[in-house]
Amino acid sequence: MKLNKTAKTKGFSLVELLVVIAVIGIIAAIAIPTISGITDSADTGAAKRNAQNLASVHANAVAAGVTFSGGDTAAVILELVSGKTATGEVFDGTVFQVPNLTTEEQGDAAAYLNLANGILYYDTDITD
Repeated sequence: MKLNKTAKTKGFSLVELLVVIAVIGIIAAIAIPTISGITDSADTGAAKRNAQNLASVHANAVAAGVTFSGGDTAAVILELVSGKTATGEVFDGTVFQVPNLTTEEQGDAAAYLNLANGILYYDTDITD
């Protein structure tokens, strides 16, 4: 059997494979920190939106005459997640609730809330 020197072999050489792996590694090294920063921003945004929702529902509940027994922010948040019902007057039987917040989400939102004079405030002065 005679070998033809002009015939090309099929497949990739080891050097070509190593170059491709190196390029993929460089791209991954650039992309992973960027993706991590994006998820951190998304988590912060979600916490701020939850805090705004909690503060808004609390303000509406207080305006409707609902009283909260919690003495701190975490207790008031827990009451809002559980639901508070208005009694008396126009809003009798109306439930004020921010449902489906996990314990972790409640804690994240609490970082952007302040309880002062029985009112839950969204704190816009907190910087990230």
